[in-house]
Amino acid sequence: MTDPIHIAGAGPAGLAAAVNLAKGGYDMMVHEKNPDVGMRFNGDFQGIENWSSETDALPFLESVGVSVNLKYNSFNRLVTFDPSGRRHVVKSRKPLFYLVERGNGSDSLDQSLKRQAIGAGAKFILNKRAKEAKQGKVIVATGPKVADAIAKGILFGTSYPDPAITFADNRIAPKAYACLLVSGGRATFATCLFEDFKNARDYFERALERMQKLVKIDIQSPKQFGDYVNFFLRPRFKGTRFSCIGECAGLQDGPWGFGIRYAIMSGALAARSIMRGRSYERLARKKMSKIFEVSITDRFIFSHLGNRRYETVLSYGDTLEDLVEWLKKWYNPSPFKTVAPQVTKRWYHSRIKHNEWIYGDSASIR
Repeated sequence: MTDPIHIAGAGPAGLAAAVNLAKGGYDMMVHEKNPDVGMRFNGDFQGIENWSSETDALPFLESVGVSVNLKYNSFNRLVTFDPSGRRHVVKSRKPLFYLVERGNGSDSLDQSLKRQAIGAGAKFILNKRAKEAKQGKVIVATGPKVADAIAKGILFGTSYPDPAITFADNRIAPKAYACLLVSGGRATFATCLFEDFKNARDYFERALERMQKLVKIDIQSPKQFGDYVNFFLRPRFKGTRFSCIGECAGLQDGPWGFGIRYAIMSGALAARSIMRGRSYERLARKKMSKIFEVSITDRFIFSHLGNRRYETVLSYGDTLEDLVEWLKKWYNPSPFKTVAPQVTKRWYHSRIKHNEWIYGDSASIR
């Protein structure tokens, strides 16, 4: 191709596209509005889930052109406290998820992907938005635009061992959960909300009080943070000259917000569509639409459980031999889940009122 390829946004989705295109020898430019990649985050921990596919997350990354050259911690055991404070433990043979750091620290997922992209020959324009691309292919990876769910939490140091602990209780995390993730003396604690955002501080304070009551953890030098996610019932992959990937397309894990795998897959598919001269939208819908629809249906189910059913579900979880294998079945399409999207589309609407961020032949990006 003679025209350069423009990638707007340097999150995991945009960087995955950049890595693949640069390896393929394409002339491409990554535009990032911040002075460096990962600056949306503050070193908090996030997970790359291992339950939405038969392929383990690490081989998956390698299969889509991304090297696993960063620090991570795997968790085969999850502790959950129900609304009554009872402790439930579930295990899995394979890692439930791989914990990675987000931000601009040298060990973060974001910096690892940036190093891979630069090493393959990608060029970056930092501290400047991509506003217009009159020629060439455009990949839009500008991230979430509104908050369909939010997380409010703290980062802190601790001497506590490395656990993964969640708290299911609508009084501290409406229709979602609170979580404590510890790795190597650093911790992330947050409460997630799908509604009533204006009272996020109150929910967080109650969640923190609950966590400290149930988990005897020392908290050193806490630092507050906040984040949000965006997803649609139907992803917007868009047209021929430009492609929307990651949360810009509305791709996000519905029940839990583990969207990194979705982001990286969509970025790799956008790059593959250019390299093979194929429709990105067709590739993305073939590879991702089914699992995404199931994910949104699972969000509908989870949001209607309520505190009493949380206790029932968690008690059932205590009897499982392998949580990952059970979750894989939960994420599989079924006759019910092919009908359920007709219900969920009446129930759920993204808070964004206008999903189109690219206009006209000149591909103006905002």
